Order: sequence, then structure tokens, then C-alpha cells
Amino acid sequence: MELPVGLQLRELALALALGAGLALLYVLLRPLRRSRLLTSATDFLYVLAVLLSLLAFALYAGRGRLRLFALAAMAVSGGLWLRLGAFFRKTVIKWQKAAKNVK
Repeated sequence: MELPVGLQLRELALALALGAGLALLYVLLRPLRRSRLLTSATDFLYVLAVLLSLLAFALYAGRGRLRLFALAAMAVSGGLWLRLGAFFRKTVIKWQKAAKNVK
């Protein structure tokens, strides 16, 4: 059974949003990783969130299937989100250092 193009685009958009959302969750959990116990706990929570979101995505958006293009879209959007976040974080740090040197 083929999937119409409109539904493929919808699934692609949802996969891009899910990848970005999971990357955002990873970034938000990063400050909590202070000790070995907290690192293990946050990693467990993140993996659990990824597994549950992939299951929900496959059941609802994918209509029972987890397609390869959706996984690739999640990986690409998550990677871009993490790269852009790192770029903006470095830029803000540079601006803060420059602002301190001006005074």
C-alpha cells in the first residue's frame, strides 16, 4: 500500500519537528548532568523519551510504520538544532566577553 504524497509531507514535517524537539530536550537536560548519578538519570530519561516518542510517532503519524525517511529527517533536524544551538551559545559567550572588555 502506497502512502500519498500529502501524507508523506505531513509525516516528514512531523519527523522534523520531533527531531528538533528531542534535540531541545537533550539541551535542556544538559545542565543537570553534574554528577555520575544525575548523568545516568538524565540519560535514562532522555532514552526513555526517545523510545516513547518513536513509538508514538510510528503508531500515530506513521500509521503503524516507522519509515526510513522519517528517521533520517529526525536525525537531520536534531543535528541541525544541536549545531545551531552550539553556534549561538559560542556567539553569546563571545559577545559577553566583548562586553566585559569594553567597560
